Amino acid sequence: MKRVLLFFVVGVLFCQIAVAQDVKQILNKTMAAIDNAKTLSYRMKFKDRLVGGKWNIAEVATKLHVSPLKVYIKTLAPAEGANIEMLYCPTMYGGKCHIKPNGFPYVNVNLAPTSSHVMKSQHHPPSDSGFQKFKKLIQAAMNKAGMQFNQAFSLHGNTTFDGKACYVVQINDPTFTFVNYTVKAGQSLYDIAREKQVAEYMILENNKGVDDFFDIKAGQVLKIPTSYSPKTTIYIDQKTYLPIYQKMEDSKGLFEQYEFYDLVINPKFATNEFSEDFKGYGF
Repeated sequence: MKRVLLFFVVGVLFCQIAVAQDVKQILNKTMAAIDNAKTLSYRMKFKDRLVGGKWNIAEVATKLHVSPLKVYIKTLAPAEGANIEMLYCPTMYGGKCHIKPNGFPYVNVNLAPTSSHVMKSQHHPPSDSGFQKFKKLIQAAMNKAGMQFNQAFSLHGNTTFDGKACYVVQINDPTFTFVNYTVKAGQSLYDIAREKQVAEYMILENNKGVDDFFDIKAGQVLKIPTSYSPKTTIYIDQKTYLPIYQKMEDSKGLFEQYEFYDLVINPKFATNEFSEDFKGYGF
């Protein structure tokens, strides 16, 4: 009986280790796939919870050249925001986003990529397009989990998303909480979020009196999360190993959700594809 029990315990431990290794292998392949994607084009649907409990639900078409960074974004939905176009190349337009609005002021404008006007309808600036930010968040979560990796990361079988077979990976952070952070000179909420690999909107949402990303000053003490989210669910395409579905949840429920469609990896772009002169753009 003792021998049977011992074999059972060893078997359970072996299965836990095997699952942990499988998840690590999948995530390592995902990060390698992200690095190998030098250019991307895709259609993305996203749902973000905004401050005050409102929701931003939209769809955009994106073209991305990873390095040097070049981004073209066109809003497809909702109807009132459709056909807004944005170009962002740090070496052009004084490092600002070049934007064609679909209404007033009816002329192209240049705005900072982390300005409230650019980010008021979404959680992230155009510089976070693609999967590189996601890779950094995964790496941060893996580093934080350390020896408790198999407690934080788990494989939940397979699913089909947009006709693609996917691995379902879940990340749970049982130590998630908010801690004090003292603002440094010149920092915005985006700077803090990038430094700590957390969500800038979660900082904004949990600090009363802070109205936008720049409404802070040096020496101010903020409450910031210890990780990006308490729970993250990812669908990883079994063919490309890219994370084509991402869902983040906190104590209030859904926080962010991103769905990638029509994903083309390493497309060839024309030399002028990231300029306002490219045929088919409305600038």
